[in-house]
Amino acid sequence: MKKYLGIFFLALVTLIVSCKKDEINEDEVLSCSECGQKVGEIKDRQGSVVFDSTVVRYYIMMPVPGTIDSYDIGYVCDLHEEHQKVGKRVVVSGSLFLTSLAPSRSFCCLDKAYCLKLSSVEGI
Repeated sequence: MKKYLGIFFLALVTLIVSCKKDEINEDEVLSCSECGQKVGEIKDRQGSVVFDSTVVRYYIMMPVPGTIDSYDIGYVCDLHEEHQKVGKRVVVSGSLFLTSLAPSRSFCCLDKAYCLKLSSVEGI
């Protein structure tokens, strides 16, 4: 009986240790390590907040000025909590950087994806 109790205890400890919940390291997610060279600035650009669960990051989906169906997206490194609502309309300004990130879902007419370092963001 002691033999089975020992095996049961060992199995229980192994189960508890191996079933830890993976936690997201906020510093790692918000580090913008995927951002490359600066390629431009945007000022007062309207867009919508979207969450990409694949890379665990919000991005702003912004219509390209002068088009009716093209979009740029900017993966945001520092989106304040009050704006972290999917579908929220915002006006953003900031710097654009090259990135290797791409949205997890495909949609028509994506022009370019960038990292976006915000200098200002306002809800509409």
